[in-house]
Amino acid sequence: MVKEPAISRSTAAKLACYIEERRRDLVAAVVRSPVLLRPGSLAASVFAASFLDCVAAELEGAEHERLDRWVEIDSAPEDGVEHARIVAIACSVLSGAFSADVGHSDEVISYLALRSRELEKRFRTERRGKPGKAVDAASLVNKDDVVCALLSAIEARDLATLEHSRAVGMWCGRIAKSLGMGSEMQAFAALAGTLHDVGKIATPAEVLLKPGPLDEVEWDVMRAHAAVGGKMLERVPSLKVLAPIVRAHHERIDGRGYPDRSSGDGIPMVSRIVAVADSFHAMVSRRPYREPVTVSEALAVIRAGSGTQWDPVVTESMTAILTPASKRQTQRVVAQSGAAW
Repeated sequence: MVKEPAISRSTAAKLACYIEERRRDLVAAVVRSPVLLRPGSLAASVFAASFLDCVAAELEGAEHERLDRWVEIDSAPEDGVEHARIVAIACSVLSGAFSADVGHSDEVISYLALRSRELEKRFRTERRGKPGKAVDAASLVNKDDVVCALLSAIEARDLATLEHSRAVGMWCGRIAKSLGMGSEMQAFAALAGTLHDVGKIATPAEVLLKPGPLDEVEWDVMRAHAAVGGKMLERVPSLKVLAPIVRAHHERIDGRGYPDRSSGDGIPMVSRIVAVADSFHAMVSRRPYREPVTVSEALAVIRAGSGTQWDPVVTESMTAILTPASKRQTQRVVAQSGAAW
């Protein structure tokens, strides 16, 4: 059984009951995935159903290490890669479906993310023929594994959100470097940016995927993702340090952001970096209900909000990154000439 993060007995029972009630629909959703080598095949359906049955049995506590034994006994080595895919897809589908039908549970999402990655790793690397071998699930899961599992869960909900998250992570790393931060802080900022929208795993599909502007009620639902993401990461020991960063990435310098209306230095510096990178990439990206703006137009918006919505130091850094060196040199010459006059 996965030791980190723990899932309470009541939540485990609720998830097990959900699996049993929705088993057929869940299996159908899993085997439709184009990621599989043989989408829709009988073998994939049988394996996905067997996996979900094992998850339910383990959650109910009837067979504490059912999944560990199942990996060793019920799967042929030559099918390891395909079975790893099915496990990852099944956990992502289950996570999204449970959130949509029952309601968000950071316990469920964290449990499935960790269990998915641990089992996927075992299918790809563990040798068969060792039935009964005790395996500490947590020992097979490191920070990178958990990050990959969470990103898989995001992808299962919305590919565009995943692509946005990766892009924001890249921009955060560049901003941190521009600000003179060391390599470790650059990597930390990039990771924070990559996971800043992890809370959207729990956002209802009708809001997350709506092909048009959101109304005020829907915006309230959408805004909850910052607090939800922070709460989710608090439950993952290796990522706990990111929780306050993710929670605060929609705060504003003037205190008019959310969820806590923090302001100025009360907002973590990395959150301020994420805020600029997030807003910039959102503006230059295509949305179903609007065309992207140009880089120059996005920079103009960011400059206009410097000191109110965004940190002036971070906005200046972003401007420097996106302004060609030749243009910056021309601007300096003009400024110096103007001063001489």
